[in-house]
Amino acid sequence: MTKRALWKDTFREIGRSKTRFLSIFAIILIGVAFFAGLSATGPVMIHTADSYYDEQNLSDIHVFSTMGLVDEDKEILNSIDNADVNYFYSQDVIFDESGLTSKVIGWDKEQHSINDFKIVEGRLPEDTNEIAIDHTNSYVDEYAIGDTIQINEETSENREAALKEHTFEVVGFLNSPLYIERINRGNTTIGSGNLDGFSVVSADVYDMEIYTDAYILFHQSSEYVAYSTEYQDFIDRKKADVEELLSERPNERYEALYEEIESEIEDGYEEVEEAGQELEEGRVELEDARNEIDEGFADYAAGMDELEREEINARAEIENERTQLNQALNEIQENKIQLEAAQMQDSPAYEELLTQEEQVLAGLVELENAESQLNAELAASREELEAARVELEEVEAEYQDGSAEFEAEAADAEAEIEEALVDLEEAETELADLAEPEYFVNDRTSLAGYGEFDENAERISAIAKIFPVFFFLLAALISLTTMTRMVDEGRNQIGTLKAMGYGDMAIATKYFVYAFIATSFGSILGLFLGYWLFPNVILDAYSSLYNLPSAQTQFYWNYAVISLAAALLATGLSTLVSVRLSLRSNAATLLRPKAPKKGKRIFLEYMPFIWKRFSFTQKVASRNLFRYKRRMLMTLFGVAGGTALLLTGYGLSDSIADIADVQFGEINLYQAVVAENAEATAADRESLVAKLENVNGFEKQLLSFQENVKANKDGETRDFILLVPSDADLFKDFVVLRDLEDQSKTYELQDEGVVITDKLAELLDVAVGDTIELEWDDSVTIEVEINAVSEQYVQHYIYMSPDYYDQVIAEEIEYNTRLLKYDEQISDNELGEQLIEEEAVLGVTFVTAIKDAFQDSMDSLDVVTVVLIISAASLAFVVLYNLTNINVSERIRELSTIKVLGFFDKEVTMYVYRENFVLTIMGILVGFVLGVFMHRFVLQTAELDIMRFLSQITWTSYLYSFLLMFFFSSLVMVVMHFKLKHINMVEALKIPD
Repeated sequence: MTKRALWKDTFREIGRSKTRFLSIFAIILIGVAFFAGLSATGPVMIHTADSYYDEQNLSDIHVFSTMGLVDEDKEILNSIDNADVNYFYSQDVIFDESGLTSKVIGWDKEQHSINDFKIVEGRLPEDTNEIAIDHTNSYVDEYAIGDTIQINEETSENREAALKEHTFEVVGFLNSPLYIERINRGNTTIGSGNLDGFSVVSADVYDMEIYTDAYILFHQSSEYVAYSTEYQDFIDRKKADVEELLSERPNERYEALYEEIESEIEDGYEEVEEAGQELEEGRVELEDARNEIDEGFADYAAGMDELEREEINARAEIENERTQLNQALNEIQENKIQLEAAQMQDSPAYEELLTQEEQVLAGLVELENAESQLNAELAASREELEAARVELEEVEAEYQDGSAEFEAEAADAEAEIEEALVDLEEAETELADLAEPEYFVNDRTSLAGYGEFDENAERISAIAKIFPVFFFLLAALISLTTMTRMVDEGRNQIGTLKAMGYGDMAIATKYFVYAFIATSFGSILGLFLGYWLFPNVILDAYSSLYNLPSAQTQFYWNYAVISLAAALLATGLSTLVSVRLSLRSNAATLLRPKAPKKGKRIFLEYMPFIWKRFSFTQKVASRNLFRYKRRMLMTLFGVAGGTALLLTGYGLSDSIADIADVQFGEINLYQAVVAENAEATAADRESLVAKLENVNGFEKQLLSFQENVKANKDGETRDFILLVPSDADLFKDFVVLRDLEDQSKTYELQDEGVVITDKLAELLDVAVGDTIELEWDDSVTIEVEINAVSEQYVQHYIYMSPDYYDQVIAEEIEYNTRLLKYDEQISDNELGEQLIEEEAVLGVTFVTAIKDAFQDSMDSLDVVTVVLIISAASLAFVVLYNLTNINVSERIRELSTIKVLGFFDKEVTMYVYRENFVLTIMGILVGFVLGVFMHRFVLQTAELDIMRFLSQITWTSYLYSFLLMFFFSSLVMVVMHFKLKHINMVEALKIPD
């Protein structure tokens, strides 16, 4: 027989029953869009992040050392095959004007090709007086392009002058693949202890001999998808290789540093000794000069004395000679007078006397000349001596100036020598305490926000595995109801086709094709809508948390095939069930109208004290509810399913909304954690305690030991934090250990066991009384007994008393952290700035920062819950509309009859609405029960290993779910009211039941 007419009838049926066709189309569209879209969102998030990482050349490995990276380190890292290595300078500083902390990165566009910056606004720095800063809220609110930033290196991380420039002009705002999270930038050892952002300057600004960071990008890493197991396995192998290459470097660097410092100390002592010798030589030279001057003055005095003696002697000789000559002259003159008196002028004796007189007079003249010459010689000698004296006085003045200058310089030199000796002694002490430098090889999981983004993608993927199941179950339910109604309406036609000789397969094909077309179109549109809408909406919501580009949507054939198969299976099975029942009957049976349902007394009729109080319409509505049990169950299950989905969505929001408040407000009661410096002295710790006690509003502190440890049980291994307080009694003021189920029940640390957090106990499958193994990095393994299991929502902890620690570890505990409690009015930033200055403090972590970051991550799930709620609400509306439409269609003759009997339009609507109202209420109540179980199942599936959701649904969630379903039921009846108003009663009464 020709099937051409049958195919025509099939396509005409679509035109005749647009509402039915659209109901199947809509339910499949929503289900497929939700499943495909939500399932694709996780992979799209990963793909988008992976593309961004590849585009920006995000490094695979970050290598740094506590003492920087020297040429030997570079040689080793440069020897790595198939990898690019970039070296950077970086230093943590504080901006003077704003007080914001920043990691200043030295960047060179010619040398750096890894971790490319994404320019948000402006440009990268080109000159040494330019800076580009992080596009984070704290910087954007404080600075604009063209502003000036002043860096004070006295507050820098290493307190050393590493920057040549300190004043910069802002030329741009940047994003970095190293910081995909918008808020968290990590910790620092300056300021408040929290890093506010990064900034970029030219590498020429740095005046450093060693690099601070090395970033490695392997050529093969682009072949793997970020976050994938294959990528992590690849990086784990490469990381192990790098660690092996650098394994000897700590000891080598230590020995080289030891020799270098020891040599510098020896050189220092030699320089000090040389300086002392030079100082002593200067003193000797001064003393020699003093002696020479003193000798000069002594020679001058001796010369003056000798000159005076010579003068006295010479003048005495002259006077003696003059006296002798005068005596001789007097004798000659007396003899001459005697001869003249004797008138012997002509006598030889007189002549001789004249000759003698001339000789004496000549002698006196010579004596006068000699005296004059003596006076001249004496004057000359005096002048020479006076000149020598003046010269000596000048030398004396120069000596005094030089002596004063030398004494001043000597005092400075002696002070410098003393300081140098103190520095050398300190250097010797530091050399004695010198520890091997630590080399750190970190992969991407150490980057802020990197792992958290993967966790969010995992949460969405986990949710995508749960909710669509319920969507498709409801789709199957609606399809079954719809196709059953369609088959019932075509009962006579099926009988006619059978009578004409058409086979069962040919007749069934019409209904399968009808369902296939509606399902196929709904699936195709649902796929494209889901693949585009859900990833974009959800990733756009995450943009407030992460610096990532828009969603890079893709078409995933695996989800498409699963969606299409599930949709076709849902409608196909529903069609098969519906058609199979009708095809069992023969043509004669099918051509006869279907016998009406037998009227039966319902349960309420056996309770006359209730039944007699019902009005006529109420009695009719009650009988109709139980007369059409299939329709009642379909509506009940449809409403219950929609309500359960709504309640689960709202409940998921409730479960994540208060986690941070409970964890960091009810369980963890402290406000900050101070990480202590293991090398700090007792005086440093006392200074820290004194500073804390002087802070207004500070309440108390508790020393504790915290360390990352592994727990083993029957081959299952989990990481956790071991916390041992110094005072077990005081510990309860800082951490509340309470039971998860009975929160009024609290625990204390005992000396015979440990307290383990509930999520860790669940993962290890242990309970109170069991024992687990704890393993340290140094391969130390101990066995402890579980004394209690406490409530915990973030991370895994094992709490141990100090006495029990002494028992199982048998070594002295070294406390490395302090838990602080203080008044909420104390500013975290101000307290952090004070504490970070202490030598005993390595870093400060504030609970508010942890809480805010965690809550931001949890808040991002609100978008997912909104999507769930909207999708569930859409599905619930379609379910209610379809079921109500079928209800009205099935009862069109009944409704026309009561209209003919004189019922008004509103009364006819209320006639139907009463039944819907009761079924809606009943469905909502059943949905609440089902929603509770769905909520628990979703929580168990969506939870990550390191966290637990609150297993709670607030009363407002029940209220919102109730109101939404009630609103949809009322909205559907408003739509149906207009349909009922336009019923053609004459035509309707012709339709056989």
